[in-house]
Amino acid sequence: MFPTAPRGTHRASGRAVIDYRGLTAPVGRGVGGAAMVGAVSAAAVLTGGAAATAQAPVASSVGTVRGIAPSVAPATQSQFTSVTLRLGARGAAVSHLQQQLNAHGASLTVDGVFGSATLRAVRSQQSGAGIGVDGVVGPKTWGSLTGAIATKPAASSSQPTLRFGSRGSAVTTLQKQLNASGASISVDGVFGRGTASAVRALQSAAGIGVDAVVGPKTWAALSGGVAVGGGTSVPSAPSASVTQPKLRHGDRGAAVTTLQKSLNASGASISVDGVFGRGTASAVRALQSAAGIGVDGIVGPRTWNALGSDVRISADAGGRDEDRKPVSGVSVRGQAIIDAARSQLGARYHWGGESPSTGYDCSGLVHYAYNQAGVNLSRKTAKGYVFGGRIISRSEAKPGDLVAYTGNDYGHMGIYVGNGRIIDASGSRQQVVERSMWNAPHVFVTYR
Repeated sequence: MFPTAPRGTHRASGRAVIDYRGLTAPVGRGVGGAAMVGAVSAAAVLTGGAAATAQAPVASSVGTVRGIAPSVAPATQSQFTSVTLRLGARGAAVSHLQQQLNAHGASLTVDGVFGSATLRAVRSQQSGAGIGVDGVVGPKTWGSLTGAIATKPAASSSQPTLRFGSRGSAVTTLQKQLNASGASISVDGVFGRGTASAVRALQSAAGIGVDAVVGPKTWAALSGGVAVGGGTSVPSAPSASVTQPKLRHGDRGAAVTTLQKSLNASGASISVDGVFGRGTASAVRALQSAAGIGVDGIVGPRTWNALGSDVRISADAGGRDEDRKPVSGVSVRGQAIIDAARSQLGARYHWGGESPSTGYDCSGLVHYAYNQAGVNLSRKTAKGYVFGGRIISRSEAKPGDLVAYTGNDYGHMGIYVGNGRIIDASGSRQQVVERSMWNAPHVFVTYR
C-alpha cells in the first residue's frame, strides 16, 4: 500500500488529495521482470531516492542500489526537469528538485515531498533568478537550477537581507537609497508597509522578482540607478520598453489608452477609456501570469516587453471588464481575488500576519487578496469582516466571496473558490491551503 500524507489536525474531516505527478522515475519492470529490482527501485522512489532507475543491478546488487550516490545521470535529469512541480507533489522528481535547491544554498530535507519549506526555497530561487515568483517549478525555474550556480554580486556581499518587520541602521540605509531613487518614505529604520511598497516598485522597475525582500539583486538595483517612480530604464531591458512609462492602478491618460489597446490585442476584452481601473489591473495581472513574470499589477519594462511579445491572455484568466464574465462564469473581481489568494498557497501561518513576508492569519489573507484585487478593505478581524460585509445565502455566493465559520465568535474565515472549496490561512496546518469546506456552522459574506 502506498503511504499517504497524515491528515491535517483540524477537528473536522475533509477529502484528502494526493498528487503523484512528481513520481516520474521508472520503478522496475514489474512481476514479469526483475521483481526484486522493481521493489527496491519503487521503495527508493517513494522515499525520495532520485537515482532509482530500471537499469539498476539485479538482485545480487541490492546493496549497491541502496548506496547509489544522489547524482543523476543526464537522461534521468532531463526526465525530471520536464515535469512541472508545485505544492503537494511527491516522488523522485521532487527529491531531485530538493537536491538542486540545496546545491544553490537551501537547507532542505530530501524527502520527495513538496511541502512549505520546499515552496519557500523555490520562491527564493525564483526571486534570486529574476523570474516569476509563483512557487511553481516549470522550465524557467528548472533552467535556473540546472545551469551554472550563480554567485552573489560582490557589490552587495556586505549588505544584509531585509524584509517586512526588519529594523535598524541597515533599514535606514535602505530607506535613504529608496528615496534617492525616487521614493518618498519616512526614514525611521522600520521596514513597514511604505518601505515594502517602495521596494516592490523598485523591483518591478528593475525587472527582478517582486517579493519585497531586499537581497543581492535589489541592493544592486538600488546602486545601479533604477528609479522607483519609473522613467529610468533598466539597462538590460530590451529597447522596446525604454520609452514607455510605468503605470499602475489609478493612472490616466494616453499611455493608459495605449496599454489597454495592447492588452486587448493580447486577448483581453476591456474598455479603452484611458483609465487604469480594476478591469485593466485584472488584465495586467493575467498577462503577467501568462508571461511568467512578477504578478503585481504594475506595468514596468518587463510587462511592456510581454505586451510586445506573443504572450496571450487566456479567456478564463481574467482580463475582462467588471460587467462581463469570463468563460468559467467567475467575475473578473472574484477571479482576481482567488488568483491573489492562490499565489500565497504554502505561505506560513502567522497570527496577525497580512503579507508574504510576515505570513498570514485567516483575516490577514482576506485583507491581502482583496486589496491585491483592487478591493480596498481596511484590516479587521474575521468577525469584523463578517459584519462589515453583507451576509448572504449559499445560493447567492459567488467565487471571491467569504465563508466565515461562526464558532469561537466568528473565529475563522476563508475565501470561497466555488464547488464547496475555500482558500484559507489554516492554523492547524500552519500554512495557506486550498481545501474542501468542512461541516461546521458557517455563513457566506459578500462585498460585491
